[in-house]
Amino acid sequence: MTAVRRFVLLVPAALVLLAGCGGSLATQPGTSRPATTTQAQATTPFCDAVQASRQATQPVGGLGLGRGLDDVEAVASNVRRANQQVTALAPQEIRSDFDRVNQIVERQLQLLEANGGDTIAVARDPEIAEARSDPEYQEASQRINDYVRSNCET
Repeated sequence: MTAVRRFVLLVPAALVLLAGCGGSLATQPGTSRPATTTQAQATTPFCDAVQASRQATQPVGGLGLGRGLDDVEAVASNVRRANQQVTALAPQEIRSDFDRVNQIVERQLQLLEANGGDTIAVARDPEIAEARSDPEYQEASQRINDYVRSNCET
């Protein structure tokens, strides 16, 4: 995986890894298949916070290596606030996982702020690369993904 992709995947961390589903083929114009429906899961404060975190990280999610982040202080503040909310509302069984992931996110935000939003600083940081390859970090991210998929997506 290139440094560009590492950066894009890390900043949103596990808080933004899940995307909503698109429409099925049955709902597309010109199809003869009957539409199927699934029961939507109830929204919870935690799931709402996950969605707010997704929105807060959108300015960072599409950046590539060498591209600068405009208004880095405001974006970093929004991401921090959203991450704190998600962590505070996270079920006890995954709260420590959020704490682990947030440590890496915080390091990335600090680097972005210290370097005027320059993504190269994040991509070159060996501490972030090492933390991301840590099996405990990967397991924490997976547990978060699994929980959010099971409890928040519709």
